[in-house]
Amino acid sequence: MLENNFDPFQPLNAPDSFETDLHFANEMHRGFRVPNQYSVKDPDILKTTGKTHHVTVRNARLLDPAPTIESHGFQLVHAPCDLDLMDTEVVINGYYEHCRAVVKKITGCYEVRGGGHEYRNGFGGQSGERGIKPTPNGSGGGYGMGIHSDMCAAVEDAFAKIVPDERHFESLNIWRSVKKGELVFTAPLGVCDMRSVDPGDIVFGDGTATGNIKQYYKVVDQRVVFSPQQRWYYFPNMSEDEVLIFRQYDTRVEELNLRTVFHSAVVDPNTPKEAPMRYTIEVRMQAVFDKETEKRARVERFKAQIADVYRDGTKSDWWRGPIENYVPPPSV
Repeated sequence: MLENNFDPFQPLNAPDSFETDLHFANEMHRGFRVPNQYSVKDPDILKTTGKTHHVTVRNARLLDPAPTIESHGFQLVHAPCDLDLMDTEVVINGYYEHCRAVVKKITGCYEVRGGGHEYRNGFGGQSGERGIKPTPNGSGGGYGMGIHSDMCAAVEDAFAKIVPDERHFESLNIWRSVKKGELVFTAPLGVCDMRSVDPGDIVFGDGTATGNIKQYYKVVDQRVVFSPQQRWYYFPNMSEDEVLIFRQYDTRVEELNLRTVFHSAVVDPNTPKEAPMRYTIEVRMQAVFDKETEKRARVERFKAQIADVYRDGTKSDWWRGPIENYVPPPSV
């Protein structure tokens, strides 16, 4: 444990903005599928997948009017919840219903379907207090330090079993702290105003679903190439009574950049070294809307935007299913 005089229950004075490094997609993969360590073994190729840029991250609490799902793609909601979110059975049997009520209220949808959750509690590649700890439900636990969006049109087939009657849906992430009374200081979540992203800067990648550390699964995610026009935000001093909700995929939206919110854990240089690691939970659910009249054509149109060829000309077979050569950590 850290020995210090830091008070995790008292807010820090948050500046209007801070400067930090974020990890973007490399522009050389624009128009191609970006591989990962499981889909390609060539270390020289893996070195090309990302690129670090220095960016400004702004205090979203200062925005007036406050950002919403419809305006920016993300929204901070005051939603107290008196449940033990470290008990995964309580989460499934109680907190999911809480999340559905919050989502229904802010979106005005007909109903909310689905449900799945992960915990985050440390930095990958580090040990001790700053490293990843075992989570209540066996999810990966590492802060997501690379800019990404977890979903794209590749999820449509899987969600056909969840969303009824070929209705439009919006997949949302509900993100909050699980620590009673403790504020979020370390590695807060950074979110990008979806309107500030050029669709031409979006690339598709071989992603990993980290919900079960014993077996990771294939997903097609989205990455973004750096542009100075992108506007990044965070909400300082988030409490357990607040949830940050952001868009992950929306079938109602034609514009590629407006279908999702790119996000990443961010390192705030103003955070005291004595501040505790944040322990957060994220729940993903689908808000269901009007019936879709031309779903097949729309899905094919969206799927056609997904690159399926790597830069070297080989075709990607990374779509769904377990990662065949995945090896869980020794501690599992």
